[in-house]
Amino acid sequence: MSTLSSLTKRTSFSNTLPKTIQGIKKRAKKICLPGQKHAEALDIVAREIGYRDYRQAQQALASNEGSLEANQTGHSVFLCAYWRDTDTTPRSAGCETLKVYLPRPMNDFVSKHQATYARNLEGFRQEAPDHLEMISNTSSQARAWELLVRAALSLQFMEVSGLRPATSQKQLQALEQLEGFPSKDHVSLWIDPTSGMWVALDEPYGHVNNEPVMEARTAWITHNTLHLTKPAWAGLYYPNHAVPHLVSPSEHLLRKTTVALEGLSPIAVVPSEEQPWGGTSEPYSSQFISPERLASGIARRARPGTTYGFSIGAVEYHREAGYPSLWRPETPLSQADHRKVGAELQCLMISPMPFKAYQKIRTWCSTLENWMYSEYRDGDRNQDFDNAYYGGKPSVYPTEPEQLSALKRIRTIVINGYVECKPRRDLLKGLDIATAIIEGQAT
Repeated sequence: MSTLSSLTKRTSFSNTLPKTIQGIKKRAKKICLPGQKHAEALDIVAREIGYRDYRQAQQALASNEGSLEANQTGHSVFLCAYWRDTDTTPRSAGCETLKVYLPRPMNDFVSKHQATYARNLEGFRQEAPDHLEMISNTSSQARAWELLVRAALSLQFMEVSGLRPATSQKQLQALEQLEGFPSKDHVSLWIDPTSGMWVALDEPYGHVNNEPVMEARTAWITHNTLHLTKPAWAGLYYPNHAVPHLVSPSEHLLRKTTVALEGLSPIAVVPSEEQPWGGTSEPYSSQFISPERLASGIARRARPGTTYGFSIGAVEYHREAGYPSLWRPETPLSQADHRKVGAELQCLMISPMPFKAYQKIRTWCSTLENWMYSEYRDGDRNQDFDNAYYGGKPSVYPTEPEQLSALKRIRTIVINGYVECKPRRDLLKGLDIATAIIEGQAT
């Protein structure tokens, strides 16, 4: 690897050091020697201007550039998505980041809580006030681009319209008023924070433009004392493919929203042959740090399922990016005990009991089966292994005392068969809750 001193002998530099990320890249390209990695040259230039490496320079300068650009063109928001493509050979992965500008800071028009309910933002989390990050992985780079563009369009929709996504059961009850609306599809519900009035965004496909369908929809709207518009706008569900319609009991709110949306230039577009990707593509292992996160001095949070943990007496048996890791007791339950527990649970699941108790039992039946498959590999499994939890011939426990006795037997097997650990405690807690519900019914 060439050192800085050797590079200065071979290459003449301008005495002016770069002050921007683009300047660092240009200089690194200029000094890069044959056979040298571009990343090494980037680090060399970054150290020249006082940073530890290029990554640190990139983060610091992005913060400065972001502040300048915000003053010029609006407030920057960064959207990130991770992807793994198992259909390529070799398998590929990456992280995509899309930067968009909005007239106001994101938290001025949608709260952290509300954002997760918005169309196209359900799978994102607010990593920082200026950064939305997709929690799980998506299946390809192209899919990541598409999801990021749709997320950006939803932010633009909320900022321009002033509407907020419905978040409570009370608000969502408004959807009941659309029962029977002909050809409705992909409906999302939005609330005007000033009046509390609702607007439904209905986005069916092109068949909705057929005259008989249009007539049926118009007649239904009139009969139900609602109002309907079809703004000249790309929409959110499938921009430029689905046909967006707005429905509301408030004609004034509908007119105001329609005017705001019509003629709106999209803040981002899905890449195509004519339109290259407008964001940045980085390795899967990269973790984007936004200017506001960097300025806060607080370390960014890792996505669920992407870090290693430790739990006394337990082992992790499943990990997936975007979801909490799954754990089980480190010592296996014998296959004979699994069959006993499974037989009891199967009987309980067909027995008459309160639904909440049934839900607990069903959940733990599925979880215990997962533990069993993790504990024993193919070569170690006895005959009828696959039938332990779902393949038997159960009989009903018709009375509460019989059901409580079965739960007690399960509890004894679990305590004796599994070591003390958090997964076992969680299982016992679930059994105790089911027991309490059934006991409450019996009294």
